[in-house]
Amino acid sequence: MKLPAQFSLRELLCVVLFAGLGLAALRTGGMLASVTVFLAYLLFSALGIVVVVGRGPLQAFAIGFVIPVIIYGTVVYAMGSNELDPYAGKLPTTKWLLPVQKAMVQRTWIDMNTGQAVPDYDPTTDPTGGNAGGGGFGGGRRMGLLESPDRPTFMALAHLLLALLFGYAGAKFAAVLYRRRQPVAT
Repeated sequence: MKLPAQFSLRELLCVVLFAGLGLAALRTGGMLASVTVFLAYLLFSALGIVVVVGRGPLQAFAIGFVIPVIIYGTVVYAMGSNELDPYAGKLPTTKWLLPVQKAMVQRTWIDMNTGQAVPDYDPTTDPTGGNAGGGGFGGGRRMGLLESPDRPTFMALAHLLLALLFGYAGAKFAAVLYRRRQPVAT
């Protein structure tokens, strides 16, 4: 008996590798995020080519991947830049990403007067909320929050990874449907 959704060892290793790279990119941003976006672009482009010139089960897999990615990307793009802020986004996936963003992003409070990081700063215990004017005599400090990676970078990458996840699920579904459509060999 064949299982409806089979995984090869190579496929499993590729998924685990890309998921690990994606999660590391969410945590650090920067060059790793750029590499992840580039690899996602290459994957999407290659599967887009297979959609047009491929045949058989590989074409079914590619079509099943490309369609959900395009649909999800279009929906996120149509919703506008609010989807790049986990606190303001309207999509359910953006709301699901809020706890992930809170857990993964590194926050540093900066004294805006000196430019120095303030360890263990808690704005809830600061009577001025970190925005004391000081009356011109320097009696208060202004605090700023620095997030690494910043929210738009984190959310754009997170939505890209979700699009790839939806695409992979669609590809596996398409492969199952293609296999069921084939005549049974006797």
